[in-house]
Amino acid sequence: MEIHNLDPSLPGVRQLQNWVRQRTALRVRFPGGEQLEGCLDWQDPEFLALRPPNAHQPVLIRRSALDTIQALE
Repeated sequence: MEIHNLDPSLPGVRQLQNWVRQRTALRVRFPGGEQLEGCLDWQDPEFLALRPPNAHQPVLIRRSALDTIQALE
């Protein structure tokens, strides 16, 4: 498996980090139309950890599986 580092010079990486720091509520959509809502706990080169409301543990989402990420606030 090839491992990539997050490039903080990319605007998408910076925006996601801002949403992590600000605990911004997000909606993520998958290509089939399914969606999840929650706050982003962290990101790494392969996964996003999205914590749904009232959940004790985050859901790990593979970046390549996503269609869109939208701030709800």
